[in-house]
Amino acid sequence: MLLDDYIKKDLLWSELPTEVQIFLNNDEEEYDARILVYFLQNQLEYGGKLITKVIRSEKSYYQQLIHYSSQFLMLFPYHLQRKIVGGLKITPFGYYRSIVYRTMLAESSYDRIPNFTAAACYQVLGIGRNEYIDLLNTYKGLICSPQSDLKEPPSVILNNLLPKVPLDCKTLEPWFIVRVGSVSLNDVESSRPEEKALLDKIIDNDVALNAEARELYSCPGLRVSDVPIELLQQLYRRGLIYFDVPIFDDDCISVPTLDGFIMNRITGDSCETMLYKIFVSLDPRSCVRDLAVDLGVQTEFVRNAASIFCRLGFAQKSESKGAVHVSFDNPSSEDPCGNIRDSQGSLESPAHGHTDVHLKKIAFIFDSTITAYLMLGNLSADLKKHSVTMFEVGKLTGHSLEAFYKKLSAVSQLREQDVGIYYEHARCLSETMCSIARSYSVSEDTTSLNLDSFDLLRCGSLESLEPVTRSRILTKNYDLLVCMAPLSYEEAQVFDESWPLVIGPPTSEASSPWFRFFVCCAASKAGTQLSTQTRRNFGTESCTMPGMLLCRGSRLDCLPAPLSCFSHFLVTSWDHDPVFMDIYTLFNAVNDLILTSPVFIQAYDDEEDGDPLLQRFLPLPLSQKFLEESGKNLRWLRNLSEKVDLTSLVGFLSLLVPDSTEKTEDSTLDSASAARQAPAYQANTSQFFENTLVNPRAVISESEFAQILASGRPICLLTMHMGIPLFNLALNKAVFAGITTLSSTGEEHNGLLSSGMRGSLSKANKMLRSQLRTFIREVGGMYVKSNSSYDATGTAERKNIASTWPLPTKSYCCTDDGLSIWNE
Repeated sequence: MLLDDYIKKDLLWSELPTEVQIFLNNDEEEYDARILVYFLQNQLEYGGKLITKVIRSEKSYYQQLIHYSSQFLMLFPYHLQRKIVGGLKITPFGYYRSIVYRTMLAESSYDRIPNFTAAACYQVLGIGRNEYIDLLNTYKGLICSPQSDLKEPPSVILNNLLPKVPLDCKTLEPWFIVRVGSVSLNDVESSRPEEKALLDKIIDNDVALNAEARELYSCPGLRVSDVPIELLQQLYRRGLIYFDVPIFDDDCISVPTLDGFIMNRITGDSCETMLYKIFVSLDPRSCVRDLAVDLGVQTEFVRNAASIFCRLGFAQKSESKGAVHVSFDNPSSEDPCGNIRDSQGSLESPAHGHTDVHLKKIAFIFDSTITAYLMLGNLSADLKKHSVTMFEVGKLTGHSLEAFYKKLSAVSQLREQDVGIYYEHARCLSETMCSIARSYSVSEDTTSLNLDSFDLLRCGSLESLEPVTRSRILTKNYDLLVCMAPLSYEEAQVFDESWPLVIGPPTSEASSPWFRFFVCCAASKAGTQLSTQTRRNFGTESCTMPGMLLCRGSRLDCLPAPLSCFSHFLVTSWDHDPVFMDIYTLFNAVNDLILTSPVFIQAYDDEEDGDPLLQRFLPLPLSQKFLEESGKNLRWLRNLSEKVDLTSLVGFLSLLVPDSTEKTEDSTLDSASAARQAPAYQANTSQFFENTLVNPRAVISESEFAQILASGRPICLLTMHMGIPLFNLALNKAVFAGITTLSSTGEEHNGLLSSGMRGSLSKANKMLRSQLRTFIREVGGMYVKSNSSYDATGTAERKNIASTWPLPTKSYCCTDDGLSIWNE
């Protein structure tokens, strides 16, 4: 148990176990210090026997809380406004102004301010990244100008540059509650009659609060919809009022498309980490109480976080009707906010209306590659907003998903060569969404798809959750996970067998370099005995491209004979995607890499005896008839099918195939088409571009495969990927066509897959997990589990990965002739 857990249980020093007291050097004052840090880090309210023993004065505690939060650039503790604004006379405006003031005075980078704090600064002060840079340049110019007499110190100059009053609040919702802040007699005397009347009305509503409701929800009270908006903004600018954003346990929160989100993520901030964990888990079908249970945290944390998201405009209650327009000035007439008002003074939770039926959805899992392409591709300004949401929230659902699909499907093809990859990924993602949504619809109309049964999830955002939490949330909301292929190695480590049924890698090892090595060995039917090394001969028989696995700390001085005749290689280090290298850079690069990481090297050549070799893709699943006929003449296909169910798993095989285009056909190709037939790498670079083959000719059908095989030309296996490809539209459509063919068997249809195919896929996933892990154990793979331990602050760093990839303990070379231990 962590030290924080004992503090959560409100245990005094005398109640701690002996081993914990020893860890704290038998020093009760050390425990008191840890208690204070825990309360300040989590911005907890003053109360309970622990903190009242450490800090006797409530006012002193809140002063320390504000100082600590400001020093670490944390969000203003909005849930404690009644104590801080009313008691300490510190408003959010003054708090954020002091943060910006100290940051600029130190001439620190704007990136130092965490995401949500930066967003709050922009909302309250109007200072975002560009404004910050402009102000900082102006400040530097004033203090560094040779014409400046510097009559005022730099601190005064900077203070004069910063805003004096807060901006009008643009994210007000009708259900926000208005509270009176710190109002002095002078403030009342300088107010106009209508302002005095409004202050009295707010105070009257506030005094009438039920004590228990005030403690739990800071609600009810006078709502924004009951007050003239212009008068409200005037009092807000003077700092006489503040707003509560009440969130109840039964409220459901959704995240719309983000606009104005500041991407300033800071690592190591426990508060920011908790906010992100809740942010990426928000679901319009799960109420706050359920979300707290799923995350394994206190409901209060989720309520406070959801309140902050709604305050900043990044989230909304599921039935909220949108922000109050600045011209809203007659709230006392007909109810201008529709069904916002009710007899209880709060928005009725949508959870009451639809918790009886919780239908599970399909989730399409993507990685950060897609968001990067949408941001950088200049395809559409609106797509960039959606890509920010996809990256930061890690999810698109509901109306946001529908809006995203409309923008994505409307993107017109751009002819510039440098955006072709971006456009192809956008088209593939649109086609994928259409194919999945169409499986739930009887209509063939793609312009009005029903996306209610479909969500987009970013793989990297799932990593912020603990494995148990991640699995619990996915199992609760989804019955099928569809993954893009290939996934980046770094993000794919979150996969776990406890997830729902997956079209894609069924375990994290299936997205690792181990899987490339496994496919290489399985196709070769390699054993662990030492084999006779021979050079390759494409002209006589198709084969698997040979590879070698080097354990960390080894050294590569020469290549084994089967690899020595190659001039190009794919080099994959642990946690990184494959990199293309030639023989001239291979040894230095690999010897640098294996100092810190195991490395898998696989041969990759673009020609054989002067004839070009093209990388082609064979869609999966394969038909049983094709597998039986081709397997008779192709050893690697027959061997691989014994270890992997190629008739049920979805994805594609990556092959090296001679150009099947006849010379007469080549002469008719234009230069642009010929250029797209280039190998999957660019000359004079070290970047492998497997996911840039956008030409439809890169896809090989079963019939063409059989023709090439019958002609006696070699077909060489490179590797296998599981999931839906997003880099080639023809391949994407071919994979979905294979799914449709196998699912249209007259069986009961359950969305994308028939019941029979779901069963086959589940068995295939289980078989692959078993075969892969058995293989890893047999070749000496060692799982390294990191044990939780106390750090300097008494907390433990948790690695949110289901299981880190095992590490090889021996080096191997794999060829068509077998698997051998590499000792040189």
